[in-house]
This record gives sequence, structure tokens and C-alpha cells, in this order.
Amino acid sequence: MDLGFLKIKSELSGKKWDAAMKALAKHGLVKVSLVGESKIVELVG
Repeated sequence: MDLGFLKIKSELSGKKWDAAMKALAKHGLVKVSLVGESKIVELVG
């Protein structure tokens, strides 16, 4: 899913968004990739 779209849909503040994404990545649940000029969030598992 597009990172920007996901961020908008989550309706989290900037600090909460950063904390959530870091926690998910730390636990190996998501991976952020650069595809062309777009940042994509992928579920890992």
C-alpha cells in the first residue's frame, strides 16, 4: 500500500505515526520500500 495513503487513512498525528511505524518495523511486521518514486508499506510474514 502507498505510504502516503496509509498515513492519511490512519488519521494519526506525526509523532504517533512515526512511533507506530517504528514499532511495527522493529517487530518485523512491516517493511517500507521505495518503488520508483513511491514509498510502499509491505506486510512481512
